[in-house]
Amino acid sequence: MRRRRRRWRIACCISPMASCARRSSTRPAPTPPRSNGKPMALTVLHRKLFRDLWRIRAQALAISAVVALGVMVQVMMAGLTDTLTVTRDAYFERHRLAQVFEPLTRAPSSMMEQVNAIPGVLAAEGRVSGFGRIDADGGEPIQARVLSLPGPAGLNGILMTAGRKPIAGRSDEVVLLDTFAAARGIALGDTLGVTVEGRHQRLQVVGFARAPEFLFMPAPGEFFPNDGRFAVIWMERKAAAAVLDLDGAFNEVLALATRERPRKAVLADLDRLMAPYGGGAGFVQDQQTSARFIEEELKGLRQSRLFLPPIFLAVAAFLLNVTITRIVQAERREIGLMKAFGHSGAEIAGHYLEMALMIAFAGALLGSALGVMLGRSLTGLYMEFYKFPYLVFSMHPGPFAGGLAFSLIAAALGAAIALRTVFRLTPAEAMRPPAPADFTHGRVGFLAIVTKFLDQPGRMILRQITRQPVRSLGTIAGVAAGLALNMAMLMIYSGFDHTMDVTFGFADRSDATVSFIHPVSRDVTHEIAHLPGVLQAEPTRYVPVLFRNGVITHRGELTGLSEDAQLNRALRPDLEPIALPAQGVVISRGLADVLKLQPGENLTAEVTEGHKRTLSLPVAAISDTLLGAPAYMRLDSLTRAVGEADRITSVSIRTQGAPSPELLHELRARPKVAGVSIKSDSLAAFREIADEGAGQMRFVFGAIAFVLSFGIVYNAARNAFSERAHELASLRVLGFTRGEVTLILAGEITVLVACALPVGIWFGWTLAQLIARVFSNELYRVSVSFDLPSIATAVLVVVSATLASILMLRRALDRLNMISALKARD
Repeated sequence: MRRRRRRWRIACCISPMASCARRSSTRPAPTPPRSNGKPMALTVLHRKLFRDLWRIRAQALAISAVVALGVMVQVMMAGLTDTLTVTRDAYFERHRLAQVFEPLTRAPSSMMEQVNAIPGVLAAEGRVSGFGRIDADGGEPIQARVLSLPGPAGLNGILMTAGRKPIAGRSDEVVLLDTFAAARGIALGDTLGVTVEGRHQRLQVVGFARAPEFLFMPAPGEFFPNDGRFAVIWMERKAAAAVLDLDGAFNEVLALATRERPRKAVLADLDRLMAPYGGGAGFVQDQQTSARFIEEELKGLRQSRLFLPPIFLAVAAFLLNVTITRIVQAERREIGLMKAFGHSGAEIAGHYLEMALMIAFAGALLGSALGVMLGRSLTGLYMEFYKFPYLVFSMHPGPFAGGLAFSLIAAALGAAIALRTVFRLTPAEAMRPPAPADFTHGRVGFLAIVTKFLDQPGRMILRQITRQPVRSLGTIAGVAAGLALNMAMLMIYSGFDHTMDVTFGFADRSDATVSFIHPVSRDVTHEIAHLPGVLQAEPTRYVPVLFRNGVITHRGELTGLSEDAQLNRALRPDLEPIALPAQGVVISRGLADVLKLQPGENLTAEVTEGHKRTLSLPVAAISDTLLGAPAYMRLDSLTRAVGEADRITSVSIRTQGAPSPELLHELRARPKVAGVSIKSDSLAAFREIADEGAGQMRFVFGAIAFVLSFGIVYNAARNAFSERAHELASLRVLGFTRGEVTLILAGEITVLVACALPVGIWFGWTLAQLIARVFSNELYRVSVSFDLPSIATAVLVVVSATLASILMLRRALDRLNMISALKARD
């Protein structure tokens, strides 16, 4: 017996694991609790799981934050998509927004019987529509849309927000668009001076309303809405017909189509029926301004859902792979003991898999909550921009379940790669120290050359980086992804400023635009040029057309400019003006992309007003226009092509300073003037909207990039610290100061981040160009440029995250127990 005990003591001195074996043989292990007669073997593993999670809580929180970002974006974008889609559909259906629109010149009311007889027409009505202006006291004339109130069919209904509708027979009572009234400070009972068809009259405001037709409503000739620059006036049907000279007639058909017949088929029949009355230029709901802009917004949200969340989940999978790999390597002996005590490889792998899944699950829950909060915040911006009367953030369970499922799948994939070692380890092999890795193959020559120029800490940093190339490259890729995402979004938002500068500084160099209710003689340009304060005046003619190239069509306008135009110009990419040819057309890049046209090819344009002609125009050049999809021609060529007299629709003017009160007074005195658009006011309104919306999104993506970079950098630093705690403690014993030891550990992270910066900048520039191409359409082109402030901001975010990680690492290093670290053995 004494010899046996002596052998155990000798064995304990040789191998610490022998003492574990002795204790296990001399003291019986506690019997785990049983359920239904079977031992619950996973209970011990569950206790270990919670202890391990608490031990790596900082890393777990960082990884959960990265998972939360991906789920947050998924939930936020899905919620906004569902909210806009459901609210739009309900709003359009409740107020019966027409599915087919047919503007015309004038048709007798009796024609509505034939309209209702068209196959596929569910309901139809003819309404009275026109334009006028509101004469603001002391201010510029304001363009207004004059409409008759909905008829018995109730198409294009309105939502009363205050007051009442006009009483039948009262021609002086109107309902006013509430957003315009709020912007102008108009109250119920106020009287407006309105000029319609050259006749001035006083109208009393008895109600305020909104309508789905005017969710997005820029004034004619402008690109973005300005609440105080465009009004909508609803009048009782007889009153509207009287002021627009349409007694017993209508000039627009609204129709709903049945599900059995396509809308475009109904439109084709309606075009043919109304062609003798100036029709033939109808369009379906998808082409209506408000519906089209909202659909483009929904398209952008759907595309964001596709490419943003996978970036975060891929980074989270990488971080979990590195973390689980380190834990498995550090716990080789524990794994061997668990296998020796009867736990299978699948049970042990399931234990570590549970750890990864719990981290991902916590991140998914946090991301879902943040996604709902951020979605609700952005809902207010959408409600303000698109003028919905209500917009409640709501979503179905699908995005939550999808975000949770994808985050768990990413975590499982990241952990599964690391857990292959668990199945290969046998108990005997696991309880032996791992064989030293061979770091000499293929790198001795390289290190020998480079390390000659480095001091000892530098050589240690370089060796550690090159010994684990896969991990180092993964860290570089992750940091570069965070930098690229932030940089790309900053460049996109900076592109808004570039778009404004190009559009309002180079393409449109006027100070104001005077528009007319109907086309007028070109001689009016000379009259306006001699008004007080006007330095320069240039005419413009807009002709509505249907562009066609084969089977591709697009509704737009031909823009006629004078031969020597200086205030409105078509530009090349270098911002130099394009000389308009005597024959042919210069089209914008957006229109060229939509119609698939190149210079030298022919563009077909079907004129939809006046003498309806079909023009075949050679494409002379493509302009770099960022807003809209214009097509430019010389004014004299356009006049000859459409077969009309020399007429214009607006005059661009350059003034001495802001337009003076005397000039505005003179313009108000001209009945044919529909309104005056002052460029500085339009630009200020747009910048206010852009700063409010884009400003919040800049902050959001900056925070996302910081969390992503911090999670990657901190996990890399923490893993390095955990793996090299013994080495770091040895350096302290050898005389290295805390600062020197911190420098060695932080130097590795700094070098990896420094390598990630150029990669991230290149990837960010590529990503910004890709996003610009994906989100550009015929309404606007997303412009990006190699913007140094955006790059500097994105780099600053990454550097800040790196510094925060190093500070936390220094705190952990200060708390390192050197005795315990030195006692640890491989």
